[in-house]
Amino acid sequence: MSKNLQVTATYVVSHLGLIFFLYPIDVIESTNEAHWMPVLCGFLFHLAIIAVYLKALSYFKGQNIVNILLKKSKFLAWLVLLPALFYMSWIIVLAVRAFSEVLSIAILSNTPLWILMLLFLSVPGFMVLHGQIGGLLRLSVLLSFLFVVPVVFVMATSFQNIDWHYFFPLWPAQGAFSFLAHSAFYKSLFAYTGGFLLLGFLPSYAEFKSRSIYAGSLILLPSYLIAVYVPVLTLGEETTRQLQFPYLFIVDTIEINWLMFDRINVFLLLSLVAFGMFFISLTFWQILCVIRLGMKDISPNYLVPGLIVVIFIVCLCIPDWKTTDKLFQWNTALRLYVAIATPILLLITGWVHAKKSKVELRKT
Repeated sequence: MSKNLQVTATYVVSHLGLIFFLYPIDVIESTNEAHWMPVLCGFLFHLAIIAVYLKALSYFKGQNIVNILLKKSKFLAWLVLLPALFYMSWIIVLAVRAFSEVLSIAILSNTPLWILMLLFLSVPGFMVLHGQIGGLLRLSVLLSFLFVVPVVFVMATSFQNIDWHYFFPLWPAQGAFSFLAHSAFYKSLFAYTGGFLLLGFLPSYAEFKSRSIYAGSLILLPSYLIAVYVPVLTLGEETTRQLQFPYLFIVDTIEINWLMFDRINVFLLLSLVAFGMFFISLTFWQILCVIRLGMKDISPNYLVPGLIVVIFIVCLCIPDWKTTDKLFQWNTALRLYVAIATPILLLITGWVHAKKSKVELRKT
């Protein structure tokens, strides 16, 4: 199977699990009209950091970000890797807590939250231990075949009750870019930046072409727009603002007489749970790479269970959804630092490396 296909599928699937929960309400809160503008700005920001990141990696064929930075400068390595390690750990805590909360609210209200959190940690931990990155890359293709079609089906049917009048105005009357001053917009960038770091860890294990990543990004763009606009076009902007998970609410109101299932949101939730666990497993694997390559080569058989226990305890210390939402907000500064500083510092390192290589080549 083509590694290029596996990496692209991994990239797409890992991002799909981040779009439909918190992203819509964050974008809707950031502006009162013309919601396509924050969506497009976030997407262009995503493309920019991906372009810089991939360009930087192209200077070091077949090397992952940990090996690149450690060979060049230990100070630079920890300037990049330590915040990234903390960020990825924080991501897992928030992802586990958020996915568990959504699942509990939507379909498993009688199930204790701690059981759901343990499930969202133990299954990804098992996948990392027994599959490693090769197994995860192959799993991404399987998940694509199993769950992408149901997600596309749900997105298509979610247009059932829309009113196109809510789409206007196309351009805001005042303050076209006022959303840039709203904290909710920067919180929404989690859906764009949550999984981009993975691309820096893959070159040592799987070769891939940059154009396939850009193609995967374009495939995701309609999902970002649909997740935001379907609730707005169905209920209006003011009503949608009152909902915690607007897209899930809209999907739950869809009626299809010929379908054997009473609630179509089961398709979406099961798919997103699978994508969420896959995203968490990828983040686990990246943390293992940083610790084992950059600190100490500890056996995954000890490291993964240890991480699960620590993260589970942290998740138990989060009392409610309001606290989870605040943690997402507090994570914004670190997220922007990792998203901006990591590609730029790696690009500078790659440029200096290429320049030195040319000088040495001329001398020989």
